Amino acid sequence: MPDPVAAIGAALLAGLAVLVGTAPLLRRLPEPHADDPGADRKIRYDRLATPRFVLGVSTVATAAALVGWASMPPRLQPLWMVLATVGVLLAAIDAVTTWLPRRLTYLGWLAMLVAAGLSAALGAGADELLRSVLGGLVAGLVYRLIWTLTRGGFGFGDVRFAPLLGTAAAAHSWALLAAALLLGSVLGAVHGLLRLLRREPAEFPYAPSMLAGTYLAAVTTWWLG
Repeated sequence: MPDPVAAIGAALLAGLAVLVGTAPLLRRLPEPHADDPGADRKIRYDRLATPRFVLGVSTVATAAALVGWASMPPRLQPLWMVLATVGVLLAAIDAVTTWLPRRLTYLGWLAMLVAAGLSAALGAGADELLRSVLGGLVAGLVYRLIWTLTRGGFGFGDVRFAPLLGTAAAAHSWALLAAALLLGSVLGAVHGLLRLLRREPAEFPYAPSMLAGTYLAAVTTWWLG
C-alpha cells in the first residue's frame, strides 16, 4: 500500500507541473506543415492555451498520478509520472485537435528514458527495465501494424504515442501491457461506434482511448492482484 502522503504529494506535483507548463508549451509547439492532409482545418495549438483547457488537463493529470501511485510500486513511479503529465497532455491535445504534436511526443520518449534511469536508482531490476524498453517497441509495432493493415485508419501520431504507454505498462508486466493494448482498442472501437451511430465525422481522437485503456488496465490489475 503506497504512502498516502507521498501519493497525494506526487499527484499534486504532477498537476502543478502541467498547470504551470501547459500554456507556455502550447504557444511554442510548431504547427503541422500546410500541405499535410487536414492541416487547414486543424485548431492551432496556441489557441488551446486557455484557463479552462489548462485547468482541465491539470486536473486529469493529478487524477492519473493518483491512480499510478495507487496501482504501481514506488520504483516504477517515474515512468508513470511521465504518462500522467506528458501522456495526459498529449491525449488532451488530441481530444480537441485530433492531432498529436510530434515534437511533444518525442519529448515524452526522452522523458521516459530519463524516468527509466530514475526507476533504476529507485531499485527497478534489469528485467523490469528491459521489459519496459521492449514493451515500448512492441506497442509501437502493434499500432504500426494496425495502421498499415487499415491503410491509415487512424493517424500516425497514435503510432508514435503507443510506445509511451507500452514503456510504462510493460515495466510492470507483459500481462498489463496486453491488457492496456486490448482495453485501449476496445474503448476506441466503442467510441468510434457511438460516433457512427450519431452520424458524426469518421475522424476522431484515438489517443484518449489508448491512455484510458492503459489506466483501466492498471486499476484492474491492481484490483485483481
